[in-house]
Amino acid sequence: MSFVILDLEWNGTYNRRLKGFMNEIIEFGAVKVDENLTIIDTFEALVRPQVGKKISGKIKTLTSITNEELEGGLQFMQVISLFKKWAGDAVLMTWGTSDILALIENCRYFCGNERIPFLNRYVNLQAYCEKMLDYDTTKQMGLSTSAQLLKINEDGFDHHRALGDSLLSLRCFQKLYTSDSLDFFIQDATTVEFYSKILFKTVTICDLSNPLINRSDMQFSCDVCGRRAHRTSEWQLKNKSYRANFVCHHCHREFCGRVQFKLKYEGMVVKKVVLPPDTGKDKKEDTEPQQES
Repeated sequence: MSFVILDLEWNGTYNRRLKGFMNEIIEFGAVKVDENLTIIDTFEALVRPQVGKKISGKIKTLTSITNEELEGGLQFMQVISLFKKWAGDAVLMTWGTSDILALIENCRYFCGNERIPFLNRYVNLQAYCEKMLDYDTTKQMGLSTSAQLLKINEDGFDHHRALGDSLLSLRCFQKLYTSDSLDFFIQDATTVEFYSKILFKTVTICDLSNPLINRSDMQFSCDVCGRRAHRTSEWQLKNKSYRANFVCHHCHREFCGRVQFKLKYEGMVVKKVVLPPDTGKDKKEDTEPQQES
């Protein structure tokens, strides 16, 4: 089994045909390794923009890629064809899913089909490294953060260039790889379900009357004695989460209960936190009273 770690750079540009913005890919960079994670080959290609004729100043500063360099690049479909032949049947990896989403967006626009022609098996390398490092699941681990946690010297890598970032991703992978642990993360990318899942946009529910909310999730237990607490104030919507004050009649503990509802592809995810009582002194946050039905 071989692996290809791909990284992309793109330019956000307005698309008149779509009447909206799109992330137009301007660079491919990838490294191919064998089952022992020994480097076999690398791939690097600039993509000549067809939608946004000039890259933004922010992207130029971040990547050091110039408009003149891109003028000598290949068209997106040419790079896709070359990359497909180069990658073969390797398992494709990216750091997070943003590169895959950009590929889907560009394939949809330039090919008329959102299917990625070289994608058969896929691994979200960011998710794999987070699991292996036991990283906080409520946060997303950046590539540099992973490198720092693994004590990898980043000086030798060309940051914010596709090939450089793919090589740094590989270094993180090499530090954490075991064949047994990776099996769970290899996804079949040829199915409708794969695309449905990766294109699904997580939604934060900000309406208590939403039928997907389970009323029992609005209840809180005392964090001291474990008995059920009683709500003493109306629900307030603050920063896309609900808060209300509670009191435990058993031990007289007072606290603020915060709950957030996120609808993900797998279903509703509920996050509950116990905080100090809300005294109402913080007036900086926008609040909206909510009655629990």
